[in-house]
Amino acid sequence: MGILSRFKEIMSANLNAALKKAENANADKLLEKYLRDAKENLAQVKAETAAVIAEEMGLARKITECEAICNKQEKYAIAAIKSGNEEDAKKFLTYKSHLEQQVEDLTAQYDIAKSNSEKMRQMTKKLVEDIQATESKMRELKQKLAVAKQREKLNQIDEALGNSSFGDFDNLFDVVQKRIDAADAAAGLNVELVNEGQEIEDLAKKYDADANQLKKDTVEEQLARLKAGLQ
Repeated sequence: MGILSRFKEIMSANLNAALKKAENANADKLLEKYLRDAKENLAQVKAETAAVIAEEMGLARKITECEAICNKQEKYAIAAIKSGNEEDAKKFLTYKSHLEQQVEDLTAQYDIAKSNSEKMRQMTKKLVEDIQATESKMRELKQKLAVAKQREKLNQIDEALGNSSFGDFDNLFDVVQKRIDAADAAAGLNVELVNEGQEIEDLAKKYDADANQLKKDTVEEQLARLKAGLQ
């Protein structure tokens, strides 16, 4: 069987060892290839397993049948001896010896078939476990890639805010809060400037009123002088 010739290769394949040798950038491609190969090998094992097991069962049945015939030949030989027919007894015993050789040959073939069927079972179990482990590694890799992309986005936000030192959300919130505080401070300064301007304007009006009063007093004084001159 073709797949049996690759028994050592398949059983010695090790996903973790392969990943250690792979570069990070090639891990996804290696996993995909390992999974593809494992599935192809499993399909071939399944296709050939039935024939191997059938051979094992067929040889076991032939051995049982030959052993039963051997027992009969011995009984016939005993019966022939009891009847005084030693020549017949020799024939039965000769045939029995021939059958015993067949049993030995069949047993040797059976041992090989049994070993092959056991190897098929081992490969089936190994490949199923490999497929499950590889699929798990692929899910793990996708999760790590998602985390890496999220961290890259955070780094981009970090650079946009002009602070390359923070690495978590708490620091990010601190940076944003500082910007909010700066905006609040600017708004407060504008209010102070408006209030100060109003105060200056009110003070100017006060002195404008005093100046008008001074002008008024001067006119009265002039009128008084004019009236005094006419008298």
